[in-house]
Amino acid sequence: MEGFLNFIKESPTAFHAARNIKNVLINNGYIELNESNKWELLPNGKYFIKRNSSSILAFCLPNEITNISYNITAAHLDSPTFKLKPNFKIDGKYIKLNTEVYGGPIYNTWMDRPLNIAGRLIVKDEKGFHEEIVSFDDAVCMIPNCSIHYYHELNKGVALNPQIDLLPLLTTDKDYDLLEALAKKYNINKEDIISHDLYLSLLDRGMLVGAKKEFIMAPQIDNLECSYALLKSLLNSNPKNNSINVMVLFDNEEIGSRTRQGAGSMLLHDTLERISLTLGFSYLEHKSFLASSFIISADNAQGYHPNYPQKYDPTNASYMNEGIVIKNAARGSYTTDGLSLAYFEEICKRSNSKYQKNTNRSDVLGGSTLGAISLMNVSIPSVDIGLPQIAMHSAYETAGRYDLEDLIKAITLFYQTHLDIEYDSKFNF
Repeated sequence: MEGFLNFIKESPTAFHAARNIKNVLINNGYIELNESNKWELLPNGKYFIKRNSSSILAFCLPNEITNISYNITAAHLDSPTFKLKPNFKIDGKYIKLNTEVYGGPIYNTWMDRPLNIAGRLIVKDEKGFHEEIVSFDDAVCMIPNCSIHYYHELNKGVALNPQIDLLPLLTTDKDYDLLEALAKKYNINKEDIISHDLYLSLLDRGMLVGAKKEFIMAPQIDNLECSYALLKSLLNSNPKNNSINVMVLFDNEEIGSRTRQGAGSMLLHDTLERISLTLGFSYLEHKSFLASSFIISADNAQGYHPNYPQKYDPTNASYMNEGIVIKNAARGSYTTDGLSLAYFEEICKRSNSKYQKNTNRSDVLGGSTLGAISLMNVSIPSVDIGLPQIAMHSAYETAGRYDLEDLIKAITLFYQTHLDIEYDSKFNF
């Protein structure tokens, strides 16, 4: 658990999370590949690529490569927050920041909290420009509430306007230059900063809570928890002969995945195809390999909230510390069907991992997932899973501390299993 809390602490943005994962992969023998260069892949090789420095795809090859199946897991690194606009300074007696909502945060959970600013700077150099991943690692701003004395209806619920009520207070110093402060911290000439992708993040990065310390409270649990579990599982496992293990951690799920580094892009599709072709297989052989492959889409699930029992299905709710959630939806918003559920359920049983099956109330729509979006470009049998949490999209979320280990055990076994789909709806493993 300490490892996960440290990962949260060191990952205030998707850029930081991807960089941290890159460093872990390199320390475990993975080689970074460049999408713009020719690849050379060897048996037992371990490789990864980055895109936009905010998505990362890693894969490892077995010793024997004659009849491939791909074992794929997917999660995402981004979380709801607020992004600084290009011209972000609002002058006045108090200097405020002009921000834009990223994703679907619960607005009021961001108020009256010490906030950090982190992300990346695009910096001019002799040959062109490069990026610098940055963070103040300090409480540099806040979004203050209105006093209840001036807003007597405050506790009855207030519709917060993101352009009015949610602009962070930065300073009273009219001469303060935020970019200059970052430039000084990272030994950059401020004049060389061309542009930026900067976000608000909570300074408080998480802890164990509860009478028995059975809960995790932290920012960005959705979906750094699943991302961390997939990484640990990949490192814990060795692929069986003829199985290629793939982990893809996308950016921009919270805003619809419609970016070149999102699940709606061709990132996964093109990389799988490129692996097969680089290994010497034909395009038609690659298509047959995909037919015996499997995707596990891991994105956290809605756990049962004891204060809102009316929001949950009476027989299909999921609970924190009771295991992995297998998501189901008749309308196809989740990719799980009877066949993929049976396969993943068997993985859970064989790995001695607790699991539970979940559907929403029939009058409550669930969100889309990475699996459903990815399958638009890569048509592979898939299951949607997650870990149960409450207060999803709050600035400070809550999950069960014991569920993480169940997911790591299950995904580790998945990565050590060679799936052979003998014919449609006949799985051998």
